[in-house]
Amino acid sequence: MDMNKKVNVTFRMEQELKEVIEYIANEERRSFSNQLNVALEEWLKIKNEIHPRFLEDIRDSLESGQPEPVWKG
Repeated sequence: MDMNKKVNVTFRMEQELKEVIEYIANEERRSFSNQLNVALEEWLKIKNEIHPRFLEDIRDSLESGQPEPVWKG
């Protein structure tokens, strides 16, 4: 997986969550998009520390061409 390649992603979130992220982004002088990237990177780091197979399972499913909808735990 090329972590440097940028892609557009569209999804829906609660208005309150968006406002909190915008506030944090403003405080940290980041764009909303950059703040989301930072938050997701931190979440993946924590997830990998809690369960090291998590990211490996994601990579395996993407390489197989059959991503699973839910982490197989």
